[in-house]
Amino acid sequence: MFITKIDKYIMKKFLGTFFFIFILLMSISMVFDIAEKLTEFLDRDASWYEIFTIYYSNFIIYYGFQFVYMINFISVIWFTSKMAQNSEIIPILSSGVSFNRFLRPYFLSATLLVLLTIVMYNFVLPSSNKARLEFEENYYRTHFSTRGVIRVNPNQMVKYSSYNVFTHEVNDLNVETWGGDTLQSLLKAKRAIGDSLSDKWHLKFYNVRIFGGLNDKYYEGTEIDTNLNFKITEVIYRSNVIEAMNFKELNEFIEKEKQKNSSNVPQYLLIKYNRFAAPFAIYILTLIGVSVSSRKSRGGLGANIAIGLSICLIYVFSMKMTSVAALNVGFSPLMAVWLPNIIFSIVGIFLYKIAPK
Repeated sequence: MFITKIDKYIMKKFLGTFFFIFILLMSISMVFDIAEKLTEFLDRDASWYEIFTIYYSNFIIYYGFQFVYMINFISVIWFTSKMAQNSEIIPILSSGVSFNRFLRPYFLSATLLVLLTIVMYNFVLPSSNKARLEFEENYYRTHFSTRGVIRVNPNQMVKYSSYNVFTHEVNDLNVETWGGDTLQSLLKAKRAIGDSLSDKWHLKFYNVRIFGGLNDKYYEGTEIDTNLNFKITEVIYRSNVIEAMNFKELNEFIEKEKQKNSSNVPQYLLIKYNRFAAPFAIYILTLIGVSVSSRKSRGGLGANIAIGLSICLIYVFSMKMTSVAALNVGFSPLMAVWLPNIIFSIVGIFLYKIAPK
């Protein structure tokens, strides 16, 4: 495939604008984040070197690629509108170049971003997120909120109110043991410390109720060392810990959660499928962006950007709606992440059909 000077010109503008807006938006986000967290970082003795080389370097990578399709869309709208306002597109099309041919450098650039994003989502971001989350655990967040009820195995469910990363204590631990639909026992502990390598636990201010046919048994005490059927690492992790899992680790984690009949499996599947659906959105929004902004508008650059941002907001809203449906009403997670792409593909094709050629 022969790449002409026009292709190189458009690709240079595309990728140059993308990385400029990427750096600009992430710098602004970083400034706001610093204003919120810096005092707490310094109070907990985080060094300036760690703050910027560990936390904010990974912060920029993570949040930048979370919204890569939006940054791509704004970039396409921005530089294509400028080309249209400067009357650069009309001579290209008037010289005999078809609109399809005009789109080629856009999709070559979009392909580079799609491949980069897939690699980042599945192989680079997990290790980057791990470093960012560990930094937050040490210097910013000291408590973890419960995910709700956690099924550690088919017969046991666990919940807790919070976890302190400094004392390594679980607060308000509740362990329910079921036999089918019958609750067999309930263990409660005000404080609990678990061993990360075994199922040994140290409970403080605990009580145990064993339910019987006629008489219940009840025990309580101040402190006790005991074995439970699960490790602390099976229940104490942040809901976004899967952000630190690569593609293989995420698949293995989901399989384990399915074996436990975890109610959180749809949430994990959404994240898994989104790692491929979100990059594909770059193609769709590139087509929409060129179709919308290639026409010279009376409103100029501002009007096209306003239209672009509106489309972005609708796209993000539709993603949230389908995700909520997958989590709450049993909608397929696979369809939830791909349905917005399907709908906006149709919108993109329609805008492409009516774009000036």
